[in-house]
Amino acid sequence: MTDLDPRQHMLSTRRHLWDVSGAAVSRPVTFAEEAAEHRESLADLQSAERVAISGTEVLVSAALLKEFAARLRHDLAHGALDQEAEQLAQVAASLAERLYKAGGLSD
Repeated sequence: MTDLDPRQHMLSTRRHLWDVSGAAVSRPVTFAEEAAEHRESLADLQSAERVAISGTEVLVSAALLKEFAARLRHDLAHGALDQEAEQLAQVAASLAERLYKAGGLSD
C-alpha cells in the first residue's frame, strides 16, 4: 500500500483494488488521476442523465468549487502542493464557470 502524501494525493479519495492474491487493497489517488477522471466524465455530458437542482444549489456549488480552485492555486504558489494539483484546480474552476453560466451568471 502506498502512503498518502497530502502534497500529491487526494485526502477524500482512494482506489480500491485487488492484488494478485485476490486480497482487497487501496491506494491513494493523485491530483492528476482525479482531474483526468473528472475531465473524462464531464466531456461526455450528452449521454449523461440530467438531474434537476435548484438555482441556489447551483450557485452555492459553483462558489465552493471556485474557492476550492483558489485554495489549490494558493497552496501551489506557496509550494504546499505538488504541481499536479493545478490540473485539479483547472477542472474545479471550469466546472464552477459552467455552473455559474447554467445559473444565469458569469463570473
